[in-house]
Amino acid sequence: MTTHAILFLEDLDPESSGDACAHATHYEAVPVSAFAALMKRLPPQAIANSTFVDAGAGMGRAMMLASEYPFKQVVGIEISPALYEVARENLRARHDFVTQCNDVRLVRGDARRYRYPRGNVVLFLYNPFDEYALDATLARIGERTDRDVWLLYHTPVHDGVPIARGYDLVSRGREGDVYLHRGTTVLIE
Repeated sequence: MTTHAILFLEDLDPESSGDACAHATHYEAVPVSAFAALMKRLPPQAIANSTFVDAGAGMGRAMMLASEYPFKQVVGIEISPALYEVARENLRARHDFVTQCNDVRLVRGDARRYRYPRGNVVLFLYNPFDEYALDATLARIGERTDRDVWLLYHTPVHDGVPIARGYDLVSRGREGDVYLHRGTTVLIE
C-alpha cells in the first residue's frame, strides 16, 4: 500500500483530466497527525451526522483515516485516473484499519461538478486546487442549503474563498483551518 508521494497531475495524465488539471495544485498525502488534529476540532455530533468527502482523494489516505470515525459514509473524489486506480487498490488492501464506517466509496470525477450526497457534509481539502476551483467546489456543495457543511482545510492557501462563500472560521491551527457553513431549514406550516 502506497499513500505517500508528491505528484503533479500534469505529469500523470493531463489528457484525461480536462481543464481540472489547469486548476490542480499537486498530490501530497496528509500527515496522519495533522488529519487527527483537524478531526479533534470537530464536534462528535458533526462526525456522527455527516458524510465525509475528500475532494482530491489522491491515493486515498484521508479516506482510510476517515473510515476510522463513525461517519455515515466516506466518499473520495479524484480527477486523476492514475491516482484513482492507486486509491482503489489502497482501499481494497486496507486490512489493518479499524473502521467505524464501512460505507466507503471512491468516485472518479471533478469536485466542481460532483453531485454531493444529501445531508450534512464534512469536506476535507488538502489544498487540491487553486482559488477558482475551490470557489466552484464550494458553490456546488452550497447548492443545497438544507445542510451543514464543515470544511477541514489543510494548508489553507486560499482561506478567503470559504469566508467569501459564507463560511465561518471556527478554528485556526498549525495543521489547518476548520470552517462551518450552517444550512437553513425551511419549515412549511
